[in-house]
Amino acid sequence: MLRQAKRVRPASPDRFGFIARRLPGGGEQRQPFTLTEADLSSINDDIDVFLAEAGIPPRPRGFDWFIRRPSDCELDDDKFWGFIWAATPEGLPENGLRPSTMAGPAKEAMASFYRD
Repeated sequence: MLRQAKRVRPASPDRFGFIARRLPGGGEQRQPFTLTEADLSSINDDIDVFLAEAGIPPRPRGFDWFIRRPSDCELDDDKFWGFIWAATPEGLPENGLRPSTMAGPAKEAMASFYRD
């Protein structure tokens, strides 16, 4: 069985991204940024809190994490993650959207792609 998740060391210690802002009239403004070590630490702290609330142990830090989609999955990245995020809260009460209640549905949504 293929592993569904993979971790690798980051190719570069520098983390770049863009902040996108929607403009009136439908345009978009993109502003580049660089994440600092403090930014990355804060992001990892938030992820660890989220995972702990779901009853999942923290991820080892210092890695980039990837999900391997099944080879027969014809969805692009946006549609794949859109399906996962749409299926996860399905059937949950609006006030029940907590990591502890979302872990099971998210796991089931992911598993649905890997069943034969």
